[in-house]
Parts: sequence; C-alpha cells; structure tokens
Amino acid sequence: MTASAKRSIDDMVARGQIGGRTVQIIDTGAVECVEYPIPDVPDGSVRIATVQSAISPGTEMTFFGRDASNVYLHKRWDEDLRLFVTGPPSIDYPLTFGYRAAGEVVESRDSRVAVGQRVYGNWRHTEYIVMPGDQALAQALPDGLTWDDGVDIGQMGPICVNAVAYGQGRHAGGPAVVFGAGPVGLITSQIVAVTGAERVVVVDRIPWRLANAASLGLETLDAGTTDDVAADLKRRFGSEGIAVAWECTGSAAALHESIRVVRRRGTVVAAGFYQGGATPLMLGDEFHHNGVQVTSGQIGNVHPTHTWATLRRRTIELRLADSIRLGTLPRTTFAVDEVASGFEALGRPAEILQVALSYGR
Repeated sequence: MTASAKRSIDDMVARGQIGGRTVQIIDTGAVECVEYPIPDVPDGSVRIATVQSAISPGTEMTFFGRDASNVYLHKRWDEDLRLFVTGPPSIDYPLTFGYRAAGEVVESRDSRVAVGQRVYGNWRHTEYIVMPGDQALAQALPDGLTWDDGVDIGQMGPICVNAVAYGQGRHAGGPAVVFGAGPVGLITSQIVAVTGAERVVVVDRIPWRLANAASLGLETLDAGTTDDVAADLKRRFGSEGIAVAWECTGSAAALHESIRVVRRRGTVVAAGFYQGGATPLMLGDEFHHNGVQVTSGQIGNVHPTHTWATLRRRTIELRLADSIRLGTLPRTTFAVDEVASGFEALGRPAEILQVALSYGR
C-alpha cells in the first residue's frame, strides 16, 4: 500500500465511512474482505450496521481484475477543468467501493434517531458507517419496503429515474426501446412504461435475462435471433415510430444500434458505462443522416428537473405504488466474507443478474 493510499484509508476510517469488515480491490485486481477499526460516533451522528449491500454489475466490475478498465485507474480527473488529464491516476489501490446498501442504526447520539431505525444509502461495502443524524432521518427506509428494496433506493433507482428524465417525456404515447436486461435496463424499462410509453421493447442476447423482462410485462427482442435489430423494429413500428431509445449495456455496438432504431431527430439516452474505444460506433451512418440526438443520462449529471433527494423520493413513490419491482429482481446473496465468490458469479451473466452481500444481521 502506498503512503497516499494509506492516508486515504485512514481518513475514511476517521470519518466513519468504513469500519469493520470491508470489501476492497487490491493492486493485483483481486477482491478481498478485510477488517478496519470502528471509529467513535460524534454528537449528532449515528452508527449504522449494514444489513445488505449489492454489487453493481457494471461500474464496480470496471475496477476488478488485472485488466481493470475504469478511467480513474488510468487518468487523472481535473475537477476545475472537468477533464481527464495526463498525470498520476485519480485512484490508487487498495480501493474501497460500493453505492448500494441498507442497514439499521445500532448506536445513536442524536435524540431524534432511534436505535433500530432502518436506513438506505449509497455507502461502500462495509460493515459499519457513521452518518449525521439529519441524513439518517432523510434516508429512513419506509415501512413496507424490504432490505432488498432498500439497497436500490440510494443510487440504483435514482440512476434509472434520472436516465428516463433525459428522455424528456418524448416516449409518451408511443413505443420505446431499452437495450439491456441487466438491473439498470430492467428498472429503467419499468419506469419508461409507467411514465407513458405505449409499449416497451427490451433488447438483449441472453434468453434468461429476457425472460426476467417478460415477467415484468415488458416486450422483448432477442438480438441473437435477428440479423438487424433496428430494421426489425422499424418494420414493426415504422421509420418514425420510436422517439426514444435507452442504451443501458455500456456496449458501443448497442449504442450504435440505439441510434439506428430511433426516428429522424430521435433521442438516444446513453445510460451505460462505456469502456475503451468505440469502433462499432459509426457516426457517419444514421447518426449523421437522421440527425439523432445522443445525450448522456449518467447519474453524475443529475437532470435539471431533479435533485438527489427528488430522484430518491420518486424511486420510493414508484416502489410503494407497486409500479416497479426492485428487491424482487433476481439476486444471489453471499456472506461479505465470500465476496470473491460473488464477483466470480457475476462473470456468469446467463444465470446471475446481480449479487448481494449479507453481513450476518
């Protein structure tokens, strides 16, 4: 561990961002569970014991393995310029990570927050965190929602609400297409449906994932059974039929197909996390001739009509109204100490949609 990495870890422990059993990726690309000290709780704050966290099968996997592709591992982000520039990488190993978690208050130094209160959030894969009382109150997990629901309210649900917002409502009253039947694609598709799409077609190449989409009442198209996804859909809905497509896989080839599938001057919302180059993306084809708008719907750029608080509130509203499914989407659970097996399982997308970690509570 470098001196800067040790300082970073020590700072996170001191701030209560990690404590107890904690998942990290080391410089070999391997993932492990280690134990860090548990800091004191200052006045006005609470200690939360994580009950469950879930691994992002997209973003977090880009940090994993010897060939980890996440840009922060290879370039330096200049916040003032908002550019990646030459220099030492922004992130060093060991790397603690995670943004899908839920837990309960086990120690409170804020009279307003009771021990036992359930809380959702976007903290790391760690056993204990310290949180200001105000934040714990704002992020109380509502009655009627499960721990499985809770891990998706802090960030995963907001990612999808935000992506749909970038469609600007242009999908209402007509067909819409979502590329990818992973967690982001499945949640996004449900929100697209409930916000006015006449029908939603989910495109993927894995039959089991498409079956999950069909179980949600969504239409499906197996990209492995056709030579031309866009042509099939345009023959079905007309060349001007599809106003918006959401690309949720992070594949440049799927982004190109999303551009092909929308109508002239249609909108493609890029919600995937794209790695490396983009050779399959041919900008001289339909993008050029049809005047297609491609917009980034990434959560790093919250839509102007939203804030983090409203994205989370909307996620909760949709779930409580039973308009979307979160926690009942397929997930395989491992004890946090077995996190390496969890990452290995995510390498089998034909049978594993997502992996949750339990902390023995």
